[in-house]
Amino acid sequence: MKEELNPPKRITVKLVLISLLFVFGVVVFLIGFRNDNNEIIFKSTGNNSVDYRVFLKENGFFDEPFLGPGKTYITSLIDHIDVDFKYTERFTEEASGSSTYYLKAVISADKTDNPTETGEYWSKEYRLTDPATIEFDKSNQSDINTSISIDYSYYNSILESFRSEYPVASDGTIKISLVVENYVNAESFSEPLKFDSELNLSLPLLEKAVEAKIDVETGNQSHEFKTNPKATNPIYTFIKIIGGGIMFASVALAIVVVLKRRSFINHHQYISTLEKILDANDSIITNIENMPNLNKFQKFEVKTFEELLDAYSEIRLPINFYQNKNGTESTFFITNEGIAWIYHLKKRNLGS
Repeated sequence: MKEELNPPKRITVKLVLISLLFVFGVVVFLIGFRNDNNEIIFKSTGNNSVDYRVFLKENGFFDEPFLGPGKTYITSLIDHIDVDFKYTERFTEEASGSSTYYLKAVISADKTDNPTETGEYWSKEYRLTDPATIEFDKSNQSDINTSISIDYSYYNSILESFRSEYPVASDGTIKISLVVENYVNAESFSEPLKFDSELNLSLPLLEKAVEAKIDVETGNQSHEFKTNPKATNPIYTFIKIIGGGIMFASVALAIVVVLKRRSFINHHQYISTLEKILDANDSIITNIENMPNLNKFQKFEVKTFEELLDAYSEIRLPINFYQNKNGTESTFFITNEGIAWIYHLKKRNLGS
């Protein structure tokens, strides 16, 4: 018996009700802040950039001595990389203080992209510069400009030594970082405000003659500080928890409704498509109870049933049909002289 789709209006009504529940949760959650009288009086915002030039070894392909940012690089041609860090913290009011910074490099041998193995085998940090300090007085910002040249071959050789001693499948990476520790004296605070920032440039190691892209993280973050904290009434904390719970529950309900609708559509289209195939090709399809082992055959997996019909038209052998016990996947195949043509109809690949 064929199933009918739920009327779209029913889904819409459910989602509207869930949306109203979510809005109610937001209102309750915001009420919980009525007793919070903390005032944000100081804010620092990063406006940073990382520029770099990739210098190449002598070669017969590139005329220019270096390539600029945003390119795709052949790592076996990289000689060294010049990196320019421009770091700026902008304050919401005039402040005094200091920024201490240094440059470091971290090389790592990371596990290859495997669902069961993630993380790193080994990493090592190198301090590239000694800490330096700049001071600012009654200023709206703090600025640091520093540059460094990275000997790419040197770090490649370190990782190559690790791989020689421990021949495990790994991805090599080098990350160059500008690390900054800020101490800011603002008028409304008795103690200096401390916050850290980091700018990063990362690229692969030991990837010979392949495309390598450089990743940059500018660390453009905002740091907010509050003063005059007042005790919060426990009742308002409870109200926040209730409001947050309502929002979480409404989002979960919305996900369930959408997933059920998708599952229903997938199932409907799966059954409909399967019936059309069986009805239109009943005379050439043979239903089998057990799926044979096709590993001994040279397999050709086709994307549509029409492609399988083309194979049938040439060899004129019946099309075998097997549906799994869950009723979620059907397999149609033809075997002939060590060759198998296979078409899979899967419920999860249908619908929207």
